Amino acid sequence: MGFIGRILFKQKVMRAMSSSGNHPMDGKVDVDETYVGGQDEKAVGRNEGKKQIMVVAVERKGKGVSRIYGRVVDTAARKHLKRFMMDHIAPGAAVRTDRWNGYRGLESEFPKLVREKSEKKGKNFPQLHRTVMLFKAWLRGIHHSVIHLQPYIDEYTYRFNRHKMKEGIFENLMKRMVEKPPYPYKEFYLS
Repeated sequence: MGFIGRILFKQKVMRAMSSSGNHPMDGKVDVDETYVGGQDEKAVGRNEGKKQIMVVAVERKGKGVSRIYGRVVDTAARKHLKRFMMDHIAPGAAVRTDRWNGYRGLESEFPKLVREKSEKKGKNFPQLHRTVMLFKAWLRGIHHSVIHLQPYIDEYTYRFNRHKMKEGIFENLMKRMVEKPPYPYKEFYLS
């Protein structure tokens, strides 16, 4: 298998790891958005420059995290945050987030939504910030640089959400790969 073949196979595997959307978070859930990418001199404040923005949700259990989901979004606008939350969080979940305006008004879809002022260095969202830091460290440590971010988010969340599922994970992934449509080079190159 040549270089291009290995790239396409890796992309096929990562695409098979995307969320089915069948298991929304329904416990205590924290949501926030973050920027992913290297240093960008042009970036000022929330202006991401060349960085990509992703929204992350973690389901808290005790002092830890039981599940995570993430998605690349065009902007941190309400419509993008709402779509992500509706796809991955049950309406009855106890959702916490910061006071970013993009979350304003989502109480109609998530009645238990609480918007808190974010403390310095995210002290009131420790599990969420730890999860984001671990994801970014994984990207830097293993992949160094990423262009198409969503498949990497899918791979990370697939692995994290199944970390206790030692048996059956390989068979599950093979089944998902067979069920996914072909992924030709031109599709990868154009995306």
